[in-house]
Parts: sequence; structure tokens; C-alpha cells
Amino acid sequence: MEKEISAVSQSTIAQALANDYFCIYYVNTEDDKFIEYSASEEYRELGLPRTGDDFISFSREYFEEVIFPEDRERFLETFTKENIVKRLDMGIAFTMTFRLVFHDVPTYVHLKITRMIEETGHHVVVGISSVDEQIKAREAYERAHQDSITYSRMAQVLAQDYFSIYVVDPDTDQFYEYSSMEKYGELGIEKEGVDFFNLSRKNMARVIYPGDRDRFLEVFTKEKIMNLLERDKSFTMKYRLMFGEEPVYVSMKAMLLEDTAGRHVIFGTNNIDAQMKQEQEYQAKMADARTSAKNDFLANMSHDIRTPMNAIVGYTNIASSHQDDPATVRDALEKIRSSSHFLLSLINDILDISKIESGKMQLSYGPCNLDELFGRIEDITALQAKNKSLRITYDHSSIRHSRVHADELRIEQILINIISNAIKYTPAGQEVHLVAEELGPAESKERPANGEPGEAPEGEEKTLTTWEPGENPAGENAKYHYRIIIRDTGVGISEEYLPHIFESFTREQNTTINRVQGTGLGLAITAKVVEMMGGTISVRSKMGEGSEFTVELDLEALEEETAEETADEPEAVDLSGHRVLLVEDNSINAEIARMVLEQYGLTVDHAENGRAGVDRVQEAGDGVYSVVLMDIQMPVMNGYEATREIREQKEAYFQSLPIIAMSANAYDEDVKKCLAAGMNAHIAKPFQPEELVKLLKKYL
Repeated sequence: MEKEISAVSQSTIAQALANDYFCIYYVNTEDDKFIEYSASEEYRELGLPRTGDDFISFSREYFEEVIFPEDRERFLETFTKENIVKRLDMGIAFTMTFRLVFHDVPTYVHLKITRMIEETGHHVVVGISSVDEQIKAREAYERAHQDSITYSRMAQVLAQDYFSIYVVDPDTDQFYEYSSMEKYGELGIEKEGVDFFNLSRKNMARVIYPGDRDRFLEVFTKEKIMNLLERDKSFTMKYRLMFGEEPVYVSMKAMLLEDTAGRHVIFGTNNIDAQMKQEQEYQAKMADARTSAKNDFLANMSHDIRTPMNAIVGYTNIASSHQDDPATVRDALEKIRSSSHFLLSLINDILDISKIESGKMQLSYGPCNLDELFGRIEDITALQAKNKSLRITYDHSSIRHSRVHADELRIEQILINIISNAIKYTPAGQEVHLVAEELGPAESKERPANGEPGEAPEGEEKTLTTWEPGENPAGENAKYHYRIIIRDTGVGISEEYLPHIFESFTREQNTTINRVQGTGLGLAITAKVVEMMGGTISVRSKMGEGSEFTVELDLEALEEETAEETADEPEAVDLSGHRVLLVEDNSINAEIARMVLEQYGLTVDHAENGRAGVDRVQEAGDGVYSVVLMDIQMPVMNGYEATREIREQKEAYFQSLPIIAMSANAYDEDVKKCLAAGMNAHIAKPFQPEELVKLLKKYL
């Protein structure tokens, strides 16, 4: 009975132990036959035989297929009958660990072979158990340990760049210093303890640079720092610490770390004194450069504005002193008009400088008469040259197509800028020349690669195709190639400065002429405008011999004006019978506009602001006013608001009444705002009478 109980108990125990194994085999070591005692479902899914005649061969054959490839070679080298028997004969179990692949997942298993306790000693038990969790846990631990060593070494290396590193528990305010430099230690700040934030405020009040103290204490509170860290995970602040009598710039960075170990804030303070001082030096240089650029800008604008102003003042004096000579007065007034025309374009450039630099400047194309343009340029620059005792010549006799489609003001600006600089840098008694040429249709033009502009290469004869005025050999709307050369015999430009001649706010200090500013903004704008027109500008110069600027443009030719078009001058226009409401707050502007309008027969009423203008239109009623000229910037009610209120009236008259903006707000966006408010058109101040009359004719 005891035998039966013992047998049952041993069987039960064996089965219980077998539950911890993937499988158990019994093997007869004399004939190598084996039988599977137990196996898990997962193991049996491998499809291995449960009995057989040669366990070693079976294991090597079938395990080679299901074993993880990286463990295969080691398994086959170790799992031999010789190695197994040798270990067993020594009274030691044979063991090895490797990986089997279950459902494409490598799983660590432990194989153990032991002899059964029996008289013959001819049987062994082979057990294969899963040790995957244990090994992977150990590997994870080893990796974490290695990472810990690596992070520790990295932290020690990084700590060398910091004055100090503190680790703070924000929940208890306990802290300890991880690392600090000897210099920081001289400040006498605690290395560990509690109440980190209050202690830091107390210590910083003592060691921080006085100029940074209030700012630091305002920010460095536990509540503010933690709010910032919980939102952004990091926070940086720069200030100065006092090391003896010397303030040193430092940067404090705080980072919030949250992991299985809890929440910790790391405070690192590093020395940025060298970087900050370099930055201060750089900012000081930039400030000096900005000041220099501002001074150069003002000097250049003074030069560019004084050129037409010189003509305006000079010819005003001439007209005043020759009141009994109508011809001289008319000539002076025409030259004043030409100079004012250019001065207006220059002021527009000054106001538009930001757009030029940002690439947002736009060209305004329209009919342009080159003969008239060159005439205005001569009027503006001849007096300046005369006052400096220079000889200046203008030759545009080869121009055959004088009417072109172009931005007239910009071309005038280009040439005046270059000529004015030529006069400015040419000593008294020397010469300045302007030569304008039309070289033929643009598509067939030849540009010499060498030699003087306008000259053929050496050994070739220069040829110039000619045709009669008005003749268009390239066809209708064809483009022609124009070349304009401004040459002087002045002081010249140095070889070093020549590459920078078209840069903004630059000038060359020239000892030959004292107190003369450089070309500055004028040539920078000139080069940009030429580029926008699709042309080219170049310069050649030699110190002591003079300079030569060459501008080349392709311009579309227009038909010549007919006699009827030429005769249709504004003076012949009669607009009598129409009443105009002029809404203008400036009395001088209102007086000028009234005199111009009355010259053409118009009856003019005046309203001093937008509110008064709206009231006058409503009180007058249907049909009284033929047009409203509306200023924009006015007190009480501006022009936009006044226009919208007029358009809101129900009667059809108020919807169709022409309203024309007449304003100094002259940018493209200003024009768009006027149209959006309900105005019909826009004319910029100061206006040309003929342009205003032409616009009035359109709506009257």
C-alpha cells in the first residue's frame, strides 16, 4: 500500500513540476530512444516528433529549424552526445540557454539534462523551460545600469560647462548640488538642504548684480517657475553675478523631469560672459553702422533734394527780378515746373524706400515722350552745372522713336541721379556729357563686348542703322534698344569702391574734394529701377580721369501724336456750367484748387471737412453738384467716411454722383481704399492741372 501511495505521490509531483517546462523527454542513453513525457500546447505547435530512435540527431535536426538564427551555430557546436555524456559522467547536469522562435518571436529557453536515479543509470530526463522573462528582465537591468553609468559620465562632462547644477524636489523643496566650479563655491551658497526657492532668493539678493536684482526676484518664485515649467518643461533666464568687483553674465536653465523616480527640477547655471560681451560689441558696432547709415541717408537726401530745389529757388528769383519781361518769366516758370515735377518724384522715392528695399516697389507705365523728358533733364541740371562753372552737353539726336511706353518719372529719376552725381564730383572747368542713342530693334541689337560703349570692337567699323522719324521697321508695338551714356572728366572712383557703387547708404571718402558726400541712396535706387525695367546699368571709372555710366533699356515704341492730339491742350477745355464741391481742410490747397478749376469755367463750392461735405451734398439735393473732389485726411470726418455716408443715401443721384479722391495719400493701397469706400477715381497731390482736367472731362 505504501508503494502505491509513493508511486502516486511521485507521479503527481512529477506532473506538477512538469507544468513549469515547455516539454520533458525521457531518453535511453544506450539506444538513444526517447519519448515525450509532457509538453505545452505552445511547444507542440512547433510540430516536433513525440517519440524517436535517436534523440541527439532528432534535436540537432529539428531544433536547427526552430532555433533563433543567431543561436543556431552555438547550439550545434555544444549540443553533441560527447559533450552531454562527459558532463553527466562528471555528475554534473548538462545545461544551455538559447532562443526558440514561437510565432516569429524569439523566446529564451533553458535546456537541462540530468540522469535518473536508478540502478542501471541508463536513462536521462531532458527538460526545456522558458526563462524569457527572467533573461529579458536581467538584460533590461544591465542596460539601465549601463545607461546610468553613461548618463552619469555625460552629466559629469556637461557639468564642467556649468557654474553649478542643482537637483530639486518641487514637492518637498529638498535640494542638493550635483556639481559646481570652485569659483561658484566662493559665493558661499548652500550645497544641499530644504526650502530651495526661498534660500535662492535670499542668496541671489546678496550675490546678484544690483541692476539685475529686482528683475530676478520678480521672476524667481516657486509659483512662477513651476507654472512655466509645467507649461513649457524648461525655463531660461540671464543675469549677472558679482564675483568680487566684477559682474559676470550667467544663464540659468531650469528643466522639469518626470519619471518613475518622481518629479525633479534641474537647475543649471553656466558662464556666458564671453558670449554676452561679444554680443554687446556686435550690437555697438551695429548701432554705429545704423547711425552712420542714417547720417549718410540724410546727407544724400539733402544732396538729391537740393538739386531741384536749387532750380526752383533760382528761377523764382529770376522771375521776380524780370517781371517786366514776360518771356523770361514764362521760361523761369516752366523750369520751376520741371524741377517741381522731379522733386515730387524724389519725395515719393524717399517715402517709398522701404518698398524699394523689400522688393515691393511697382513701376507705372504709360505714354512717355523722350524728347520732352530730355528737355526737362536739361532744365534741371543745366543751372546746377552753370553755377559750378562746368560745361555740360546733351545729345539725343539719334533718337528716332521718341514716344515710348515706359515709366517716365523713373527714367527721369535714373538720369537725374547719375547726372547730378557727375556734376557733384567734377571740378570747375571740367565737362559732363549725356549721349542718348537708339540702336535699333531690341531683338537684333548688338552690344559690344569690349571697347567704349557705342564703339565697335577693335578692327571693326561702327555702324548705326538710321530711318526716318515715325518709321517703325520692327513692326507695330515693337521694342527698340536705347543706350544712354553719362560721361564726366571728374575725380573718378577708386578701384576698391567701384564694386560697391550701387549699394545702399555707401559713400567713398575722397581726399580730392573735401566735405562731399558719396552717391548713397540715389544710385542704389537707380540700379534697382533699371533692373526692374529689364535693363542694365554699368560703370567704368579711373581715379583722376573721370567716370562713365551706361544705362541700356528696351522700350516699346508708340505711334507719333497726331496734330489733333497735340492741339488738345488743357487750356482749350471749357467746363463752364458745372458746379464742383471741393472738400478740403487746408486753406492753401483749397485756394490753389479753386483757382485751377475756375480757370476752366467751373463753379466751386468749398467744405472744410468730410462732415461739412456730406451736409452740403444732402442740402443741395439732386443734380446740383456735377462732381465732388474729396480729400482723405480731414478733421471731424475723413474722406472715406464721408464717401460711404453719401453712398448710403437711397436716391439714385447719390449713388451715381462722381466722387474723386484728391489726396496726398498716394500709395497703391491708398488708391484701393478710396475705390473700396465708393470713390470713382484718385488723383495724387500735388496734382498737374492737365491731369485733373482730363479726369474731370471723363466724368463730366
